[in-house]
Amino acid sequence: MEDSELLEKLHRTWIQVLVNENWNDYAAIIVDAELSFKEKWNEYDDYSYKTAIVVDLPLKLYLIITNNEEIQKVLQQYFWVIANGHIFRNSLDIVYRVKLLDIEENWQKTIKFLIAKSKDLNQGLITEKAFARKGKEPIIYREIKFASQSEIRIAQELEAKEVLFFPLPLAVRNETGNIYDDHREVDFLVCLDGIFGILEISFHPDRYEKDKEKDAWFKKSGILCIEHYSAEKCYNQPRVVVEEFLSILSKYRR
Repeated sequence: MEDSELLEKLHRTWIQVLVNENWNDYAAIIVDAELSFKEKWNEYDDYSYKTAIVVDLPLKLYLIITNNEEIQKVLQQYFWVIANGHIFRNSLDIVYRVKLLDIEENWQKTIKFLIAKSKDLNQGLITEKAFARKGKEPIIYREIKFASQSEIRIAQELEAKEVLFFPLPLAVRNETGNIYDDHREVDFLVCLDGIFGILEISFHPDRYEKDKEKDAWFKKSGILCIEHYSAEKCYNQPRVVVEEFLSILSKYRR
C-alpha cells in the first residue's frame, strides 16, 4: 500500500473511532488535518532516526491541541490503537505542526486588503467566536462572513432582489451590563421600504424556547417581523424563502 493511501485510511479511521467513542469535539479538531510520514532524529536512542506521523493543522487548531495535554493524550491513544499492525508502535511519534499557507500570486496585495478590512470587526462577530471555540472558521462570500451555505444562498437571493440587508449583524442594547445578554446576532436583518424584519435560518428544531426569547428581545425594540426557516429549505429553495419573507415583511408597512 502506498504511503499516501495508508495515511488517508489511518486519518479516516482515526476520526471515525473518535466519533464512535463520543469524542466528537476532538474529531472535529483533526478532520481538516493533513498527515504525513517524517524521519525524526532520535538523540536518546543511539542518535538514530525514527518514524513520526506529522499532523499539519491550521494555527487555531494547532494551538488548541498543543495547549491541552488531555487532547494530546486522547488523540495519541486512539491513533496508536488504529495504527497497531500498520505502523510499528514502538517507533512512532505524533508531531503537530502549523499548516503553512500556499503562496498565491500577488499575496502581499491580498494581505494589505485584509489588513485594511480588519477594522470591520462587528459583522459575524458572535458567529466567529462560536466557530473559534470549535476550531472552525466562518465561510467567506464576497468578503462577508457567513455561518453556512444556506445563509449564502439566501444572501444571493436578497442580492438578486436588490434589497437592503445586513448579514450576521451585531445588535446591542445595554440593559444588564452582561455582554452575553446585551449582544445578539441574527442571520439577516432586512430593510424593505423603511421597514425592518429578521430572517432566521434554523438548524436545530429543538431550540424553540431560546428562539422565542431571542425574538422577544428584538420585538421589545419594535422589530416585529421575525420569520424562521429551516436550513434545508433555505439551501434547496432560497428563492421561495426570500419571496415569502418579503411578502410577509411588506404587510408591516405603516
